Amino acid sequence: MGKSGQQLFTGLPVAILLVLMMPLLSSCALPKIVVIEDKLTAEQHNDLGYVYEQKGILDLAEKEYLLAVKKRKDWQVPYFNLGNLAFKMGDYKKTENFFRTALNYDPNNSDVMNNLANALLMQQRYREARQMIEQALRIENKEEYLDTLGTIQKSENAASH
Repeated sequence: MGKSGQQLFTGLPVAILLVLMMPLLSSCALPKIVVIEDKLTAEQHNDLGYVYEQKGILDLAEKEYLLAVKKRKDWQVPYFNLGNLAFKMGDYKKTENFFRTALNYDPNNSDVMNNLANALLMQQRYREARQMIEQALRIENKEEYLDTLGTIQKSENAASH
């Protein structure tokens, strides 16, 4: 055997070692995909979100409400809760979007209308806020709706002076 034969023989143990280690190296380098089935219902995710919200853990509350929406897109309750959560966080445009989505699925929900009126008020959209709370009051005459109407009227008066 010439030089090339010796080089082949010298490299052979390294090649065998690499072949033997390949499964070990590839098992470390390749991510394993594990699919975990979400066994919670939309209602359970919503309830869990509510618990997190009450404890002040707003990021986890939002995550759970969004999972509830994912499980049941046509259910207005998690949209309502997401709207309330966005309101607490001061994102009134996001609040408005969630409440409008809730109304798409439950058009006569006066509580959603009241909260939407408050979100519109915070955006200084007084005319729309008044229309929304008046619509809520036509459905149900609640003290809290009258309070919202009064707040809108005061804001309108202050803005016109």
